[in-house]
Amino acid sequence: MIKDKKDKDRSIDFSKRLFLKRTLAVGIAASASAGLTKMVASSASENISRRRAAYISDELQQERVMSNQQYVLMTDEEKRDMLKEILDNYKKLA
Repeated sequence: MIKDKKDKDRSIDFSKRLFLKRTLAVGIAASASAGLTKMVASSASENISRRRAAYISDELQQERVMSNQQYVLMTDEEKRDMLKEILDNYKKLA
């Protein structure tokens, strides 16, 4: 009977250790994945912000360029040449 009680205490002690080890491993994994998720999310939002700023800057620059230009109508010959060039390039890509 004394031996059974010692064996039971050892098995309970082993169960507690195993439970604590697993709990600790899960906690470490959860905190590591949370840190990684935060890093990825902040990196993605910074990337989006940079792209948006670059797009706005580019759009404003285009606006300034276009407002300073005067438009000249194309002749029919220039239109035919442009159309031919577009079609030739399209055929090369297809």
